[in-house]
Amino acid sequence: MRALRQGDRVRLVAPSSALAGAEKLQAGISCLQAWGLEVEQSFALDRRWGYLAGEDKARLADFAGQASLWACARGGWGSARLLEQDWQPLGGWLLGFSDVTSLLWAQVAAGRPGAIHGPLVTTLAAEPAWSQERLRQLLFGEALAPLEGQGW
Repeated sequence: MRALRQGDRVRLVAPSSALAGAEKLQAGISCLQAWGLEVEQSFALDRRWGYLAGEDKARLADFAGQASLWACARGGWGSARLLEQDWQPLGGWLLGFSDVTSLLWAQVAAGRPGAIHGPLVTTLAAEPAWSQERLRQLLFGEALAPLEGQGW
């Protein structure tokens, strides 16, 4: 997987639950922009279909095009439904957690690198500074210090 470089495109996707507001999303976008990345949003903030961030086909369409990083706006529920809509593993990094894990596993199962179980765009700004920096280092191909701590 190619490491990111400043100026690379990040495509924000909303494969899961609808957004509750723009404040946390904008804070996460600001983090990505501070890393020198160009952020492109693929969906309208008010897109909604029940509790989902739009109908399945609309959420699937978020993944059209090219990007170096596909960053999921939020989790909740709905991503697994995209696997039934012929979602295809991506050429680029895929970042998210919660129900996005279904897409991460589909990417791994297809032998495609770049699946990162990590912060959503709406949770990125609330991560501790060390966690944000570790994610940036991983994405940009920098050496990572060993994790410290004690297991349970």
